Amino acid sequence: MKAALFVGGWEGHTPTEFSDWCAALLRENGFEVDIHDTLEPLATPGKLQDVDLIVPIWSSARSGHQEEFGNMTKPQEDGLLQLIGEGRGIAGWHGHMGDAFRDRPTYHFLIGGQFVAHPPGWPDNLQPREDYIDYDVTVTRPADPIVQGIGSFRLRSEQYYMLVDPSNEVLATTTFSGDHLWWIEGTVIPVVWKRRWDKGRVFYCSIGHELDDLKTSQVTEILRRGMIWAATREG
Repeated sequence: MKAALFVGGWEGHTPTEFSDWCAALLRENGFEVDIHDTLEPLATPGKLQDVDLIVPIWSSARSGHQEEFGNMTKPQEDGLLQLIGEGRGIAGWHGHMGDAFRDRPTYHFLIGGQFVAHPPGWPDNLQPREDYIDYDVTVTRPADPIVQGIGSFRLRSEQYYMLVDPSNEVLATTTFSGDHLWWIEGTVIPVVWKRRWDKGRVFYCSIGHELDDLKTSQVTEILRRGMIWAATREG
């Protein structure tokens, strides 16, 4: 199988560091990996016909500064939608996938959700790591092969509050306290999901603000399985 990683955007999410880790993980699992530092290949999808999996590692800028970080153009979005609709997979994590390309709503329709906040980092005026909290990740479909044998676990990082598509097949969730925003107490938000896009497969995990988050054993295994699942075409 072959994977194409698209790496760039806001440096605060250290895309190159994540790309190196992801490429190594995929190669260990038999993938050939191409790494692109531009989104332009997506505008000519005919050149990516041999790709089985697309991994976006590309965070958009903070509000008001999108253009500085290479936002996605309409032809690039159309090319991506075509590639996935034809039967390829897309997989990713955290802001590299769920907080990218904010002015492309169809991209977020494709992936099934969009980041909106990480209490207590709302409003976004805290120093790094001040918005880290201990939170639980609860596996909700323990029989699914992507999470089978992986129990619920606790993590200290950003807890992503997301707007999500109800058609997602949710594999794990997190429940918000009212410690920082009282009105969201008890709200359950998906953390891991998979979904279909025409003939293609979509996998997402909201964990991953720092690379150490992805190196957590449970998260590494979920991502490994999720990327393989997304890359696997229907027989």
